[in-house]
Amino acid sequence: MKARKPVSRYLLIIISLFLIVTLPGCEKYDKDITGDVNFYLLDEYETDGIRGVIKDEGMVLSIEPIIYYGELLEYDSANYSFKLEPDAAERITDLFGSAFAVALEDEIIYTGYFWSAVSSAIVDWVVVDLVEVMVSNKMSVKLGYPYLFEGVTIPDNRNDNRILSVFARDNKLKD
Repeated sequence: MKARKPVSRYLLIIISLFLIVTLPGCEKYDKDITGDVNFYLLDEYETDGIRGVIKDEGMVLSIEPIIYYGELLEYDSANYSFKLEPDAAERITDLFGSAFAVALEDEIIYTGYFWSAVSSAIVDWVVVDLVEVMVSNKMSVKLGYPYLFEGVTIPDNRNDNRILSVFARDNKLKD
């Protein structure tokens, strides 16, 4: 009697060939993305009045960015931090309490506040510590100040694929 080859072996070969053919076409980032990521001040916005949550409705961006894409030298996606040109860092150091938006062209990806480690106020929203900016020209984007309290959830779009794609496109992404 002839021994039969197990069906699972053929199935494994077929799956392997499929993966070899299809995986190289998968891209981690959108290679066709256009536009730049900029930081804008929010000229108008509404909050929940208690925790500092910026509502999606009623936001108006400033006419010009407060930080232009060309001034963002690098984005570290593991630490959610931007390395800034010194002029950009200096320009934002006096903006304590100001609301900002990170936008791709005019599409807002997320919002937050420029904050300070010397503040005793609690914020349950996205924050950038201006003391760190003054010391290192680095801008870490964090959830909550002084930290994210247990049970509080904040929409986390810091590593939105559009942002990552723009920085990857221009070799400014550290991940």
